Amino acid sequence: MLRIALGAPFFMMSAALAQVPPEAPPQTPTERPAEGVLPAAVSDMIRAAEPGQLDTIAALARRTQPQAMAEIDALVSEIRAAQEAEKQRRQLLATQGFTNGWEGEAAVGATFTTGNTDQRGASGKIDLVKQGLTWRHRLFAEADFQESDGERTRERYSASYQADQRFSPRFYTFGFVGWESDRFAGFNRRFTESAGFGWIAAEKPRLRLVFEGGPALRQTRFVFDDMEPDADRSRNELSMRGKTTLRWTVIGDLVFTEDAGFVVGNGNDTLFANSALTTKLIGNLSTRLSFDVKHETDPPDDKVKTDTVTRASLVYKF
Repeated sequence: MLRIALGAPFFMMSAALAQVPPEAPPQTPTERPAEGVLPAAVSDMIRAAEPGQLDTIAALARRTQPQAMAEIDALVSEIRAAQEAEKQRRQLLATQGFTNGWEGEAAVGATFTTGNTDQRGASGKIDLVKQGLTWRHRLFAEADFQESDGERTRERYSASYQADQRFSPRFYTFGFVGWESDRFAGFNRRFTESAGFGWIAAEKPRLRLVFEGGPALRQTRFVFDDMEPDADRSRNELSMRGKTTLRWTVIGDLVFTEDAGFVVGNGNDTLFANSALTTKLIGNLSTRLSFDVKHETDPPDDKVKTDTVTRASLVYKF
């Protein structure tokens, strides 16, 4: 007796086919089943087949479902084409250099007010992402300033780089370095370095939710103006950094995004949230309404703790 070990998928296939009525005796042309009717259980089993098992499972389906031969052949061709496209994509990601494969967006916003108060402001942001097989790189830079009656009332600059490496479908490790300057918040420059773990809580076409956190180091250089001669002009801190990233396609082209997080240590702590609604205008051009809030728990005495910015921007994706 010849024995063939089919494996678990074939037992599942047999169970699915068992739900299909056995082939009826020869029928007259008017009594035969309609052409192209493939049971959903059989279709799902073909789609779930491993690449090396696809031909065998498809052949078994053709023997048991002869009325759906054309549909089975079309389904197999569709699966093969998708597998080949994925293979080529992975080969491209594996061979491209660091300078290739970047995608991102650039956003520009401006405000102008005349009359009793002359006010003007501008902001710019660039966000670049490179996705590899297991690595993900992100470069981010932002500038924001405002003048009121000729006097500068806000001036903030920041830049950061983060590298993530997935070691499972849901978890990754990361390394982060960031620089920022905000003299109206009380510091000329501040560097942050952090490493830790991230968890991808949800990753669907319309929803992505990520949590990450780990230890961090911060080096702050305070503004020189109005400081006591013997005051410490710099501070080094060991902190904890955490962040939540949400992207939700509400409906159609309307997308809600939010980056919220904290850096907490034994000195000045920082809490921040950046929320935005983005909708497509035409082509790669979109419009965005955003609200940013930043809170410093221990700023210099003449500085407020919480700073908020509401802005409308044009966004170009590339």
